[in-house]
Amino acid sequence: MDNFIKGFSAFILAIVVAINAFGNFIGVGDIIPTEPETTVIETTLPEETTAYETSEEILALYNSSVNDAYANKVGFSKERYTDNEVINISAALVAFKDLIGQFMGIGEENKYIMNVSKGEWEEDIPHHYLRKSTLTADDITRAVCTESNGQKTIILTVKSGSSKASKTEEYNNSPVDKCGICVGNENKSYFDHKTAPVVYSAIGTVFSNVVVEEQNSNAVIKAVVDSETGNLIRLDVDFDVAYQIDIGAAGSGDAKGTTHIIYKDFEY
Repeated sequence: MDNFIKGFSAFILAIVVAINAFGNFIGVGDIIPTEPETTVIETTLPEETTAYETSEEILALYNSSVNDAYANKVGFSKERYTDNEVINISAALVAFKDLIGQFMGIGEENKYIMNVSKGEWEEDIPHHYLRKSTLTADDITRAVCTESNGQKTIILTVKSGSSKASKTEEYNNSPVDKCGICVGNENKSYFDHKTAPVVYSAIGTVFSNVVVEEQNSNAVIKAVVDSETGNLIRLDVDFDVAYQIDIGAAGSGDAKGTTHIIYKDFEY
């Protein structure tokens, strides 16, 4: 019996020693922290990929989309305005300051807004519509096309251009005019790019010796196209424009600004 008690006491003592050792290891009274459970939510962003590699491929897509919209007389809304404007003119040209502002589309009162229904294009005077695009690789310095969420986004950087008009000379060399915006050489408010001949057509009636020179630069075209149909979703054209107007001894002036043209809400 004594042997049993002694053996049992030794067993109890061994357990106590083990418990104390474990307590010293973890720190008696310590709270053992547990890692909180976390839920990982994976979010997948739409992948943007390069749709076309060469300028020729990108231009072919752009021209096809614009020209298809032109051929189908699509409906759309259009807005054009000019900001960042600076006008410096001589006293002799003060009377034309407002007219120059109108030409350039400066100010809220000169913003151009047009809504066109599908098919309702005037055959004889398509003044507020798209034109055909005839851009070539020689007209641009860079072309990029990416694709995401079923849409292709085309960005074209267009070369600078210029125009001039006087009693004896008239020309226009502006690659941006080839992209499908509404252009022409008359004094019309609906032309998106007012070239030197357009300005001359108004001022030249008063000052026959006036010489008008115009430069356009930093033109960027951004077109969003439906990947499946090739239909235009939106078309933005931005460029800087600057004019020099010289009427000889009577004085001179210059004006510049940035023109923004937006086509959207296309209806096929």
